[in-house]
Amino acid sequence: MALNEHPELVESFEKLGLSPNEAKVYLALLENHPITGYQLSKISGILRPVVYEMLNRLVEKGGARIVKSNPDTYVPVEIKEFLSNIESNFTEAKQNIAGTLKKFMVIDDSDFFWNILGKKNILNSIIEMTDRAENSILASFCEEENFRPVASALETRAKEGIDINLFSHYAINTGGLTIYSYNLDKTFVNESIPRNMIYFVTDNTESIIANISDDKSAKAVYSKNQATISIVNRYILHNIYLIRLWKLHGTDKLKLVMNNQDKKLIEIIDKYLSGNLF
Repeated sequence: MALNEHPELVESFEKLGLSPNEAKVYLALLENHPITGYQLSKISGILRPVVYEMLNRLVEKGGARIVKSNPDTYVPVEIKEFLSNIESNFTEAKQNIAGTLKKFMVIDDSDFFWNILGKKNILNSIIEMTDRAENSILASFCEEENFRPVASALETRAKEGIDINLFSHYAINTGGLTIYSYNLDKTFVNESIPRNMIYFVTDNTESIIANISDDKSAKAVYSKNQATISIVNRYILHNIYLIRLWKLHGTDKLKLVMNNQDKKLIEIIDKYLSGNLF
């Protein structure tokens, strides 16, 4: 099957910063090389001036090389090397933009609430918070599929000495990270357990509350507001302390000092884990 029969490849290259024509010319070059721009135009069906412009762009971006001859011919750069070149260009541009524009973002945003839309954007924000953390991270996840994308960043920071404590009602594989969990099976459903929610706090200075129902409709609120941070912090710590006391004293003793909502939930969890809930 010809590469031009894979439109998803062009879309993927676009996400990496290439134009559709750059992607199409690169794919055509992969299948036909060494080749002149004139020959590539005939084979690909792309106008000759466009082909030459795209080839020159690919040479600049590290995706093609010129073989000096009469006339000049072109060969593609191996895909792994090309992707590395794209990544390098992206990183350099990112650092330049961040360094130059950082001074323009000196604002007091401690009382702002920022809405973040889309699962990918929310998880990227959590990873950025993880990278900025200097001392501690508190987090609550229920769905392993929401935890998995940020696991690597958390593991890296834990190795660097950041104090990380996680809570989950459900069984989540966290590697070597500290987690306090009831280890409920994902089939367990109870209206008191927010399955789609993520609570995340770093250094008591930043917080995210996210509702990830699906990829597109996922929403989150990011804030440096101390009242919001305190609420998120207390929610996570409350659940961590509760599970530690539950494991230490058991359900019957713990019920004597619990509020009605916590008491009801812990009884249901206890029955479920003992196999008495049907």
